[in-house]
Amino acid sequence: MRLALVATAILLNFGTLAPAFAGDIDLDGAWARASIDTQRPGVVYMTIQNGGAESDRLVGAETPVAKRAMVHESIMREGVMKMRPAENIEVPPGGSVVLEPGGLHLMLTFLQKKLVQGESFALTLKFEHAGDVKVHVKIAGMGAKQAPEHHGDHHE
Repeated sequence: MRLALVATAILLNFGTLAPAFAGDIDLDGAWARASIDTQRPGVVYMTIQNGGAESDRLVGAETPVAKRAMVHESIMREGVMKMRPAENIEVPPGGSVVLEPGGLHLMLTFLQKKLVQGESFALTLKFEHAGDVKVHVKIAGMGAKQAPEHHGDHHE
């Protein structure tokens, strides 16, 4: 029984770090920063790749850990970093879009639970052509500037 529990835990851990696919869309390296509490927004980063011959468009997102998940972008204006909503991100054919600190990202508002370092949560991205793509988001530390270290994200 103990061996079965350990094996299940290992598979779940690797499963949370593996890329997610739907249609021609591949979501890779999804991660978020830990939150102080539920009063401030959370943020999610990842790489979205389109292996298809036609462009696709990210039109929405949802997660059980927040009431809203919206695409935002950080822009520098007159020496001040500002954030604003970004609508319908296009992912070009054979190309990719990177959601990263200081650029495009998913803003999670009205958190339903605190985001705790080392845990993960489910996220569904909605694409115009590929439909829903589900991914598990690994939570890094509060001040993280990159995805947490992991060993299960092997591409074969």
